[in-house]
Amino acid sequence: MANDIYGYARAGTAEAAFSSELSELTFGTATNGAGIKGMLVQDWNIQYQQQVQEVFELGSQNLYWVKGRPQGNGTISRVIGSVGAAGGGSMFPAEAYDICDGGTTFNIEAATGICTAGGTATQTGISAKYVLSGVLVTSVGFGANVGQDSRMMENIGWRFGKLEVI
Repeated sequence: MANDIYGYARAGTAEAAFSSELSELTFGTATNGAGIKGMLVQDWNIQYQQQVQEVFELGSQNLYWVKGRPQGNGTISRVIGSVGAAGGGSMFPAEAYDICDGGTTFNIEAATGICTAGGTATQTGISAKYVLSGVLVTSVGFGANVGQDSRMMENIGWRFGKLEVI
């Protein structure tokens, strides 16, 4: 195999092509049930980080780590519409909006589609499953876009205290 102009030695065609046609995104909480689909989600993101501080000893080359507490946050943007299993209502139950209730548990499962030979799409059977505990909604925003596609959007931000990957 010849190198390309930048020096990469690789095949000229892709090994696989992913398709959004059969991709799935499923949300659920302990109170509104698992398996909510059709919420017209356009974008989602979760981050979970742990603070780590470096500490050095005077007169020594030793390095020490001080472990902080983990914290997470997430966002979802969706088109406001009356579709899906939840009837277009809120994605989060009431306890996710009240800090005194301690938050809720939120499940996210994402599966991708893939193109197969012959140009058809199929599900890969591979998914990522996340369980977020102590979810507390921290912001809700709304906006509208008028252009080729007129739509109203809802943006939800939240914090959470624990992340499990299952």
